[in-house]
Amino acid sequence: MVNPLQRYKSISVLILDDFSEFRLSLKQMVESFGVHHVDVCTNAEDALSCYSEHQHDILLVDYNLGDGLNGLQLLAELNHRNLLKYGTNYVLITGETASDLVMGALEYRPDDYLAKPFTKTTLKSRLDKLVEKSLAFKPIYTALNQDKPKTALELCDQLMAKNKRVGIECLRLKAEIYLKQLKYAQALSIYNSILHKRELSWAQMGAAICHLALSQSDQALSLCKLITTKNPQAVEAYDLACECFIQQHDFEAAYAITQKAIAASPNSIVRQRQLALLATRYNELEIAFNAYKRVMQLARYSCLAQLDDYINQLCVCTQIQLTDQANFVRRAKKEYPAIYRTITKLYSGVQSQLAIEVHQIFVEYLVNKDGAKGEKLILVVDKIVDYPDALNSAFINLLEIIMKHADIEVVTAKLDPIITRGKAKIISHEDHEKSENFNQQGMVKYKEKAFESAQGAFATALANAPNNPNIALNLLQAAYQLHKQNQKFTLTKRQFALSFNALKTLAPHDHRHKQSQSLLNFAKAKLTG
Repeated sequence: MVNPLQRYKSISVLILDDFSEFRLSLKQMVESFGVHHVDVCTNAEDALSCYSEHQHDILLVDYNLGDGLNGLQLLAELNHRNLLKYGTNYVLITGETASDLVMGALEYRPDDYLAKPFTKTTLKSRLDKLVEKSLAFKPIYTALNQDKPKTALELCDQLMAKNKRVGIECLRLKAEIYLKQLKYAQALSIYNSILHKRELSWAQMGAAICHLALSQSDQALSLCKLITTKNPQAVEAYDLACECFIQQHDFEAAYAITQKAIAASPNSIVRQRQLALLATRYNELEIAFNAYKRVMQLARYSCLAQLDDYINQLCVCTQIQLTDQANFVRRAKKEYPAIYRTITKLYSGVQSQLAIEVHQIFVEYLVNKDGAKGEKLILVVDKIVDYPDALNSAFINLLEIIMKHADIEVVTAKLDPIITRGKAKIISHEDHEKSENFNQQGMVKYKEKAFESAQGAFATALANAPNNPNIALNLLQAAYQLHKQNQKFTLTKRQFALSFNALKTLAPHDHRHKQSQSLLNFAKAKLTG
């Protein structure tokens, strides 16, 4: 066992704070614990560079860092770039006490959270716990950092056998490793084994994630409800429930639960973006407008910023301009120059500049629908017609608004096929990609003889590619093997109907025809028997 007086000797620490006196005080504290390697930075950009070079064991990061990234955005950036190594402890320090800021901080999952002011004793106590765990799990973290998940899983089992006190943490880490490998059935098995003994919210959340990935959205929703009933501030459970409702095409429920999550914790780009998209769907323009404004505020310096957010806000502002709410119209129109500047600054591509140009000319046209303005609009639409690359979804939304309200036959004739093709490409690309991913997951599970998980993955794949006979065969085969394995038959009537429709076009001479008929007859007998 490591001597408590020596445990900090090999630990490296990075301190990030823009206030010199606090940096010095913090440095003196950790050095008094026995830390020899301490680096200090005053801004997130320098901290990113310093951490990339030295891979510190502990990061002590203040939330407020002046201009540039804040402490939470730095954590998001490290995760987004896959720079944060296993075993690094990220401790967020803040003087903020507002509940929405605290909730936002905790959502990013720092390893610990310290509220100012705190004493040297408090800091030592917190770091002792983090260092003790890091030392116990060091061989496992090393394996994970070397991309050896199988070794890490074996080391977890060995550590559990030697040290019962860390058993739950080992199981939690094993489940997370399986999740990262998309082995949802194995992860779910671990979470369920924990939940049989103790109702831990993180295990419920992990199980819910697995159920959703396996297309078991009802089970996922039940767990989300358990979590939020016990803790109404559990915003991650609201977010996951929203994903479940979207998978079920219940957008009204998704909208309602997203509003609940926003009320609890509004400082999330992803959540505000989801709220804006759902509010737009229900034509609640003021909610969408405010949500996109919040997205843009949060996106400053953030790796999570997207061009679509700015173009979608142009769409919302334009829709507001077309209403008769004078005060609201004035507010919306004031947003245009700032959005144009931000797009020009952050996104230099041809598509982004085309979006600005067509929007500016359309806004001019709305003010005075004379022939000259109409001709200018036709000219820029011609540029869009000649643009060779696929248009993103937000640009398609903008063009749809322009086509609907331009009252120019030539513009309608030119834009209509672009919008139709663009929407079809976006939907087919998303569906094809999702189908491929789930079909591959199903194949992996099938080879592992995890037939229930395989069936769930194939069912989702078929829902996204309903005319694919190979996926339909995979689904029926998994259902058949699951029944052989444990006498369970869980194929639904809807899944059978999709499979039947996908397979009915196979010609009798097709090598798949005989097997498909056999599997369909088996499934039909089970469903009607």
